[in-house]
Amino acid sequence: MMLKTVLLFWVVSTIATAQTRPALSADKSAALVNYLRKEYKLSDSVDLKVLKDEPFGNTGYHELTFQGKTRVRTWQVTLYLSPDERFLTSELFDTTVDPQEAARRKAEALMAGLSENRGSSKGPDGADVTIVEFSDFECPYCKKFTDTLAQVWPKEKQQLRVVFHHMPLSIHPWARLAAEGAACAQLQNADAFWSMHDQIFDHQQEITADNIKQKLSEYAQNTKSLDRQSFQHCLNNEMSLGLVFRDMNLASTNSVEGTPTLFINGHRVSGVQDAKELMELISQAKRESTEAGN
Repeated sequence: MMLKTVLLFWVVSTIATAQTRPALSADKSAALVNYLRKEYKLSDSVDLKVLKDEPFGNTGYHELTFQGKTRVRTWQVTLYLSPDERFLTSELFDTTVDPQEAARRKAEALMAGLSENRGSSKGPDGADVTIVEFSDFECPYCKKFTDTLAQVWPKEKQQLRVVFHHMPLSIHPWARLAAEGAACAQLQNADAFWSMHDQIFDHQQEITADNIKQKLSEYAQNTKSLDRQSFQHCLNNEMSLGLVFRDMNLASTNSVEGTPTLFINGHRVSGVQDAKELMELISQAKRESTEAGN
């Protein structure tokens, strides 16, 4: 009886300690920031801080969100600090949860964050399959995927949602301006965005760093659902730049480094060779969606 009482007291005390674990001290937060700066070789110009400190369930771990900010982008990373405040890890595996169920939950959480981009999405919200695409208008492989998707879309559009995110690469001289132009259309409505999207990719070979603004104005003239005066004002004053940077930050947060990068119902896909492979991936995602619903 005495042993049971002692054990019960230990369990209750452990849970209470985990639930009431205090936030990190200012000194400890500063030490962790300094450690990460050295570990990731970040320059002093990067503004790095602990953005959020929360208990991770009743485990005693701290769930820490670090934010890094430069002149052009903001990124975040989540790490877990052990109860003794010694070890940092990027992932915790809960052995009481089935790995397949854990993977499904992780995919759902990932897609919830990636698929909120209404101005550049098409297809039904409740679609069985969602494809999230990080893309660069100057990237030839992105154009190839766009052409591949166009072959699949007529058959799958009732069960497929596509979400586009801007990720203009620094190696491409006119990609960011193209992204800004498409984003200006995106700020008005989805139809305008997809019209600009298609025209930019269709004429990719004709666009240069010198004529990109002229080309965007021409494509705007061909877009019926676009207020062209508002579009031009947006483009001339870089009013969509924040939207482009938001997508770039989202890419950084999810360790997306190349284009096109796809997430199909949460599964990362670096590239698709042809329409046949894309159809196979969509069919697989449908099966997994059906099995998860049963």
